[in-house]
Amino acid sequence: MTASALALAAALLLWPVTPRRAAALRRTRAPAPRRFRFGALLAALGVVLAWSISLPTALATTMAAATVTVRLRRRASRQQRQREAAALQAALEVLVGELRTGAHPVTAFGTAAAEVSGQVGRHLGAVAARARLGADVAAGLADVSAESRLPTHWHRLALCWRLAHTHGLSITALMRTAQRDIVEREHFSAHVEAAMAGPRATAAVLAGLPVAGVALGQLIGAEPVRFLCGPGAGGWLLIIGVLLACAGLLWSDRITDRVLR
Repeated sequence: MTASALALAAALLLWPVTPRRAAALRRTRAPAPRRFRFGALLAALGVVLAWSISLPTALATTMAAATVTVRLRRRASRQQRQREAAALQAALEVLVGELRTGAHPVTAFGTAAAEVSGQVGRHLGAVAARARLGADVAAGLADVSAESRLPTHWHRLALCWRLAHTHGLSITALMRTAQRDIVEREHFSAHVEAAMAGPRATAAVLAGLPVAGVALGQLIGAEPVRFLCGPGAGGWLLIIGVLLACAGLLWSDRITDRVLR
């Protein structure tokens, strides 16, 4: 039964598509959101597991896989934010340096955009291009915040630009103040992130203790795996245990993420 289920899943994934049909599908179908594709993948995994093993075991495996995937995505999101924050700090250092040497603000933005890569460089380049066309730079900085993981920092830069042009203040002094504020905020966030590493590790260890208990019981010959994966009450106890462990992990992640905000 397991071999048949895996063969059916592989056949569905490798089903040939003609070039004409593929082009028609690309024209008529909009790209599916990532959440929808992720849900469809979990549903397919649940169907295959339910066909090959018992239903409670399939549900427990699907919940564990979904929890691991969500936690990995959150970790990747935090790492991407850290990289963007480092790039923004480097760009602001170049920007302030150019302004202090007497460069025009538009030229300073363009130089800062050329010195950094990635999303921050593209955003600064778009702002510089907007300024060259005579558009509202503050509005451009505010628009950039919608696509960034650091919206507060971009709003602060937009506010500094608006203050400089509305009240005739020095753009160099305002940008220098914004740079110092952003650097200090990111230093504080880095310290808090490092402090939260311990609670996250503790939550992961506590969630893995039942797995260690099951492994120990298997070693002494109690055969808890056969009880939990077999028919009867063991399967439902497995679902309840995995559900509580996954809920505990996600709830602890929610608590630590709220501390970082």
